[in-house]
Amino acid sequence: MQLNHAQEWGLKLIHEAQVEHVIGVDEVGLGACAGPLVVCAAVFKKGWSHPEVRDSKQYDGKNGRAKHAKRLEVMPHIRSAVLFQEIEVVPHKDIDTLGLGYAVEDAMRRAALKCSHAYPDSVVAIDGDNKPFLRRARVVVAIPKGDALVPAISAASVIAKTTRDAMMLMFEDIYPGYGFEDHMGYWTEKHAKAVETLGVCPIHRLS
Repeated sequence: MQLNHAQEWGLKLIHEAQVEHVIGVDEVGLGACAGPLVVCAAVFKKGWSHPEVRDSKQYDGKNGRAKHAKRLEVMPHIRSAVLFQEIEVVPHKDIDTLGLGYAVEDAMRRAALKCSHAYPDSVVAIDGDNKPFLRRARVVVAIPKGDALVPAISAASVIAKTTRDAMMLMFEDIYPGYGFEDHMGYWTEKHAKAVETLGVCPIHRLS
C-alpha cells in the first residue's frame, strides 16, 4: 500500500510520540441505512500488533453472518492485549435527529476521552481525516485508512464491527425478511427489494 502524505505524517507522529500507549479509535455503520452507528476506542501498548488482527473489512465470508464468525475468531488475540476500551452506540433515531456527521464525531470524542482519561500517557489514533478536539490527550492524529495501517485502530474496528454485527443479527430475528444477516443494514439490491415489499422497519434511518 503506497502511503500518501497524511498517512506518512500520521504514522511518523505515532512512532516519534514519547508515550507508552496508543488509543485506536474507529467507527462502523457510517454508511448503513438501518441500525446504529458504533464507535470503539481501545488502549494498547505502543508497538503492539498481531498478524491475525487487521481492518475489520478484510475478513471474508459468504455473507454477513459468516464474516462475523471470522472476526470473532480473532477477538481472543485482542482481548489478551487490550488494556481499556470504550464503546459508544449511537441509535438510528439519534442519527436522524443530530445528523450523521455530528453524531459520529461526538461519539468518537466521548469514547476517546474516556480512554485518554484512563491512560493519559497515550497517542490517540483515529481512523479517517476528522480529528475531534481532545483536551486530555498528549497527541491526537487522524489517519486516512488508519484501520489498515495502525494495529490499535484495526483492533478497535474489529471490536466495533463485532459489536454492531451482533446487534444486527438480533434485529434479523426481530424484523425478519430484510436480510440483515446478509448485509448488516447496508443498502444492497436485496435490502432495497425488502424495503419495497415490506416498507421501512423501526430501525431504518429516515434521514
